[in-house]
Amino acid sequence: NPFAVRSIWTVALAFFALAFLGSIAMSLAWDRGLAYRFFLTTALWILPAFTFVTLYVGLLRDPEGYRLSALNVPLTLTLLRICLVPGIILFLEERHFMVAFVTYVIASLSDVLDGWIARRWHQTTRLGTVMDPLVDIVFNLAMLGGLAASGLLSPVVFWIGVTRYTVLVVGGTYLYVWIGPVTIRPTFFGRFTGVVMGSLIALFTLLWALRGGLARTLTPLTEIALGVLLAATTVQIILVGWYNLRMMTGAANKEGRVVGDVRWKA
Repeated sequence: NPFAVRSIWTVALAFFALAFLGSIAMSLAWDRGLAYRFFLTTALWILPAFTFVTLYVGLLRDPEGYRLSALNVPLTLTLLRICLVPGIILFLEERHFMVAFVTYVIASLSDVLDGWIARRWHQTTRLGTVMDPLVDIVFNLAMLGGLAASGLLSPVVFWIGVTRYTVLVVGGTYLYVWIGPVTIRPTFFGRFTGVVMGSLIALFTLLWALRGGLARTLTPLTEIALGVLLAATTVQIILVGWYNLRMMTGAANKEGRVVGDVRWKA
């Protein structure tokens, strides 16, 4: 699909140009050294990210299986979110918390917008279905890692998050390789958990940016809430995954199996 590949790298070039222009503005108006590092890390991050998308260009199809010749808006927004990861981590490490907070909010809004556009204008693709949860995992882990590396977030909370997403990836891979075919679909509980988790991460970053008396009071509370949420959802994922695994191995001759929030369809 050469037209799709050309479209993918056109978007990559556009993001590269935007990063360059943003670095120029940052260098002239703010911090030259930070601008250099921002552009370098973002440019180096774009290459593997878009290479990965190119390797799976065969999934650039609509729900009926028809091949698409270009990236659509939801996929472009998903890629924008992943391209903002290096900048957020850099701003956290340099302790520019308000800039990191604003960038994180922009990335989170792109996550909401891409799903809404895909459903509203019927732009759902197989590639987007695969990429969206993977980008969410990378994005959330990078945010937790950036907060922990900056000394803002407890390493315990970070490793609970690593455990949660490791269970998701390893469990999903196991089901696909050894049990499949499976389709892991988003559920209301999963979406709601993502919204709460994203809100807690945003609030935690904002509190560090404000640095007032209220921030000193609420920061530990927010950190505890984030850690408890990560731990609780890890347990929930393990229990639901184990239940679904038992159901699937007991009905191996069925087709069209669906693994979600204890949802099953023959």
